[in-house]
Amino acid sequence: MKEDLQNNLLKKYPEFFSYLDEGRKIYTGDNISCVKELLNQKSIVLPIQFGFECGDGWYMLLDELMYNIQQHIKWENEYRDRKPKWKNIEKIVFWIKDKISKKLGTYLHKKLPKGVPHIVLHIDQIKEKFGGLRFYYSGGDNKIDGMASLAESLSYRICEFCGTTHNVGMTKGWYSTICKSCLEKNERLNNLNWEPIIN
Repeated sequence: MKEDLQNNLLKKYPEFFSYLDEGRKIYTGDNISCVKELLNQKSIVLPIQFGFECGDGWYMLLDELMYNIQQHIKWENEYRDRKPKWKNIEKIVFWIKDKISKKLGTYLHKKLPKGVPHIVLHIDQIKEKFGGLRFYYSGGDNKIDGMASLAESLSYRICEFCGTTHNVGMTKGWYSTICKSCLEKNERLNNLNWEPIIN
């Protein structure tokens, strides 16, 4: 992915990359000096430090995915911050006046958690593999798993190079999701077998 597109996503969603300490940075350029600098760093090289290893056509897909994850985390964490209101035990579920239910209500009030840990997500790697998007991350929840799976499956219907959904197919041998017009322009993939994706 082009350097300016990667930098745009890094600026829009910095919370997903906040785990990278001062000594580590993400190299978004293609020049060889970046790779040399990366390989000479003293700490372990993380896969995300090589940048987003996919074509520009999936930029919108990644932007939408990260935006929806960001919003879900924001809403979910706000919900989790609201503590249960157990001040007037008699007025909630345990409003029956006998002593057993009051004791049960008091017991549950003491045992129930007063807030749940926040959702945190770190993006570990973004790349193309076997013609599809791979979005690897740590943390999250089941809803984020579903969002990532949906984006990965949609990538097989979006040209990795230009982002169109018209006349998209898959090359064989070196797997790539590409439209017919981008295939004709691409010298590296031009001689591969191409089959259109049938809806």
